[in-house]
Amino acid sequence: MSVVGFDFGNDNSVVAVARQRGIDVVLNDESKRETPSIVCFGDKQRFIGTAGAASIMMNPKNSISQIKRLIGRQFSDPELQKDLKSFPFAVTEGPDGFPLIHARYLGEVKTFTPTQVLGMVLSNLKCIAEKNLNAAVVDCCIGIPAYFTDLQRRAVLDAATIAGLHPLRLIHETTATALAYGIYKTDLPENDQLNVAFVDIGDASMQVCIAGFKKGQLRILAHSYDRTLGGRDFDEVLFHHFAAKFKEEYKIDVFQNARACLRLRAACEKLKKVLSANPEAPLNIECLMDEKDVRGFIKRDEFEQICVPILERVKRPLEKALQDAKLTVDNVHMVEVVGSSSRIPAIIKILTEFFGKEPRRTMNASECVARGCALQCAILSPTFKVREFQVHESFPFSVALSWKGAAPDSQNGAADNQQSTIVFPKGNPIPSIKALTFYRSGTFTIDVQYADVSELQVPAKISTYTIGPFQSSSSERAKVKVKVRLNLHGIMSVESATLLEEEEVEVPVTKEPTKEATKMDPDEAPGDAAPPSSNEADVNMQDAKGTAEPSGVENGVPESGDKPTQMETETKVEAPKKKVKKTNIPVAELVYGGMPQQMCRKQ
Repeated sequence: MSVVGFDFGNDNSVVAVARQRGIDVVLNDESKRETPSIVCFGDKQRFIGTAGAASIMMNPKNSISQIKRLIGRQFSDPELQKDLKSFPFAVTEGPDGFPLIHARYLGEVKTFTPTQVLGMVLSNLKCIAEKNLNAAVVDCCIGIPAYFTDLQRRAVLDAATIAGLHPLRLIHETTATALAYGIYKTDLPENDQLNVAFVDIGDASMQVCIAGFKKGQLRILAHSYDRTLGGRDFDEVLFHHFAAKFKEEYKIDVFQNARACLRLRAACEKLKKVLSANPEAPLNIECLMDEKDVRGFIKRDEFEQICVPILERVKRPLEKALQDAKLTVDNVHMVEVVGSSSRIPAIIKILTEFFGKEPRRTMNASECVARGCALQCAILSPTFKVREFQVHESFPFSVALSWKGAAPDSQNGAADNQQSTIVFPKGNPIPSIKALTFYRSGTFTIDVQYADVSELQVPAKISTYTIGPFQSSSSERAKVKVKVRLNLHGIMSVESATLLEEEEVEVPVTKEPTKEATKMDPDEAPGDAAPPSSNEADVNMQDAKGTAEPSGVENGVPESGDKPTQMETETKVEAPKKKVKKTNIPVAELVYGGMPQQMCRKQ
């Protein structure tokens, strides 16, 4: 059984595997620890990873990158529309409202969904792991941003299916980082909680996580993020700065040439890294466009000045994380900084001023997520024995159920009105199961939707579930118990629906002279036995764990091994008793924007 962790990044990806001596980051065919997340389509074959990055300059319009910003998002998304302006490849709107990528492959123009392209990237990472382990890789854990929506999480699972992988868990990147940080700590307190803030600034986004550590456990207190504040955005500022400068000085417009744009962006990325360690840096590119050599120069102060609009947004996720965790700056004991773009001095300065303490760099900024994913996979896998360490994850959104319920009306009958309830509030543990009770006379539907879409900028509705058909033996509305699951991946679904009907059966009942026998029905909640009256709610929600049957009791009757006493057997009569009959009801799922199963084949 494979124990592998994948960190697929917007720019580069990392693979980590578990061995008997610990966690190792796997080297690719070029002996590099990071593999570019690029797929380049050619006339005879496709190039993925390092080979794709080497071909991008010669074939920019057929080189697909930035998949993390594309996957699971609608074409009309304002953030996606802004990103499309910088992509060298063509992207159009598909018939379902989601983006389609156009590339010339094997002599003809073909279209691919972002999920299919991510499947190609994951298949390349899988091959890297298999070559290193000399064994097949199927089970794994994949790191995803905390801000990924339900549809984006499903898209990652579909891409993994395309690559022939079976993710044991989609784990939040900041949670993976916290796990890699805490599991090796031997000095964690047993009673007092150690609060650590993890700030991850990667190529695509900024994420903040506040975690509480105790001996043998990790609890996520809050997640916050800015989806468009990453290293790539600093590169874009430099790119536009020098594009305008070269247009004025050299009379060339790089926006008219896709290859010139790629070369200038690559040079700006290197310039940003140089400025992180030096107060000034030059920029020289030979034959950028129209056979003209260009030169530029910038100081760190000037770079920080043109990046002020981006830097001003760094504090917002920090403040939001503290607010959601209900902590103050004084309650945060340490600050850990990770991510490839966390090396920018201006960001470190802002973090130091905000928390009042110097951020620490005790972890590898580029590899910590992959290591945490491999550790989580080892915890879930029976292959390795891992130190006892519990991970209490929290859900970053609020998810509600919506349905049409029968509301009390006049003598004309009941009128349907829309009702909703938040089933999994923000901060709810992952995984989790809730049980809801409905009273219906026939087939009905339940909508799963986000309670607040202001931060997500996506449609509220996630999916629709049709419960039924079913028939009730009585004329009254039937009692239907619905189980809703929030699984390890952070995906919500209706797991099952059960029709509960009471029927009278003749059973021997012991007549006790001193006290009456206690009746127990494990499927009934207090005040839940009869259909609701006009002033009762349409649905009762409870933790599904409350439906477990007590040991030694089944439908109120002792097991055969329990012998009644002499007093209990004084008198026996035949009396009617109500018994609950359970019948499974079919559940049909419709996910809005989900990939059809026939498309989830290996690419």
